[in-house]
Amino acid sequence: MEPVIGLDVAKGKSVIQAFLKRNEAYGKSETITHTEEGFRRLSNVVQELYKRTGVEPVVILEATGHYHRAVEVFLSASKIPHFIMNPLVSKRSKSAQLRKVKTDAVDARHLAEMYYRGDVKPHRSWETCYSELQHVTRQYEFVSSLYVQARLNTRALLDQVFPAYEGIFSDLFSPTALKTLQTCLSRETEDWTEVIRPFTGKSHSEKWIRAKAKHVEVIHQQWVGSQRSLSQTLMLQSMISLLLSMQEQLQGIEEQMRRLAEEMPEVELIKSIPGLGDKLAAAIVSEIGNAKQFEEPKQLVAFAGLDPSVHSSGQFTASRNRISKRGSKRLRRALFLAVQCGLRRSCNTRLKAYYDKKRQEGKPYKVTVIACANKLLHHIYAILKKGQPYQA
Repeated sequence: MEPVIGLDVAKGKSVIQAFLKRNEAYGKSETITHTEEGFRRLSNVVQELYKRTGVEPVVILEATGHYHRAVEVFLSASKIPHFIMNPLVSKRSKSAQLRKVKTDAVDARHLAEMYYRGDVKPHRSWETCYSELQHVTRQYEFVSSLYVQARLNTRALLDQVFPAYEGIFSDLFSPTALKTLQTCLSRETEDWTEVIRPFTGKSHSEKWIRAKAKHVEVIHQQWVGSQRSLSQTLMLQSMISLLLSMQEQLQGIEEQMRRLAEEMPEVELIKSIPGLGDKLAAAIVSEIGNAKQFEEPKQLVAFAGLDPSVHSSGQFTASRNRISKRGSKRLRRALFLAVQCGLRRSCNTRLKAYYDKKRQEGKPYKVTVIACANKLLHHIYAILKKGQPYQA
């Protein structure tokens, strides 16, 4: 006998179907929650199968976003053998069936049947350090996108409420500029030097502080005497508070990212590539995971979705083949940014030479950048595999 449990993962719950052997189900399908009680029931089913067959059962489940992570942690902690399948493989197998039936119970049964047919191939595994770094880098990307949108909205409001303020500070969205603007909008003061000084710390001289204070005093008096929209002013004040809060959040996430990256030598190896900084290197490593899971660089290229799609039928062969885009979009984005940084000011000479070569061949800009991303990913694979820094 070869006992198997098919487990179809959903949000907060899963459906399990146990088998003693092929085509011999053990009981009916049942739903378990992703709680201590639900996992205890799954453990009981595993023990029942082991008592009936004398063989330790295997649990088969799909990688379903982040919903399967809780189940994976429980199975790993309980040392229950399990396979995490790629959903694309499972979907391809389901499409070969004559009837089109889609229920959680049917999916759980189908996963177990795939194991008996020998179609189950383990999905890439994740170590805890990579999962934590991936969570932090994705959180940073999410907060950064909100921060950029908040800056655009703040600038639009500032152009309507207080347009003269924009030329005072070189960085309009620095903490000093935002906190000074917040004071300008909220209250009147006579000594602007004392207002600005606490916001600058030791980063600027006293002469610089006095010059800025004098400038702020002039435009603030003009602003007080002008007609102002109260609703827009209040909205601008709230946007400034939001920006300051988001800056603190980003600093906290950056610090957390830095601590995690220090424990991973792969990040330092990737940073040896010209043009890649702390954030990009951490994002690339977190999305790739353990490079030893890929037997050759082509597999990593396919995982990133940078492999060209091929379309050929009969005497027809497509002349324009786009990339598949079936892999990690975050990894593709990080590689695209890494190429841009490497090409800027010819920072990465090898990559710039390859870019110039492709452009001279008549390749369009986007095609050339994608080719450079493919080339860069090959370099990254070699660096991670050999454990040696980049050599120009």
